[in-house]
Amino acid sequence: MKKFTFPFAVFQYPDGSVDPMGHPCLWLNVVNPEKNISEKIWGLVDTGADSSLFPATLAVNLGHNLKGNGVKSTTNIGIEQKEITVYSHSFTIELLDPEHKDVIWKSENTTIDCSETNPPVLIGVNNFLKNFKLTIDYPNQEFELEWTDDKN
Repeated sequence: MKKFTFPFAVFQYPDGSVDPMGHPCLWLNVVNPEKNISEKIWGLVDTGADSSLFPATLAVNLGHNLKGNGVKSTTNIGIEQKEITVYSHSFTIELLDPEHKDVIWKSENTTIDCSETNPPVLIGVNNFLKNFKLTIDYPNQEFELEWTDDKN
């Protein structure tokens, strides 16, 4: 059994003020498995999201042709229940340790929807969180991921 505790992220607004509430965020290395291009990013743990959602800029930065031939597009209900068009692309997600240095877990290749509305990286259930036991400790502003996985 593997188990890691992560601190909540605290965000600073452009005016310099700090959000008084921390947020459960993870550092990830997101890989385009077809081109082996990767980018280290943080994502917001979103237990209310069925699936993860990436901004279109991330897909493009990793070498995907957002609206290329053969790219599946659908209309989903997104943030604030607004309809958004999404484009599905293949990624591998590597979870980084709490110091953001070492890969501690790696997904299989998974399809993730990408939106031109450029939302924050949202880490959802079906293609990420379902692999873990997640315990969120709001009073102590930390959360724990626990999993059993022989390949990682």
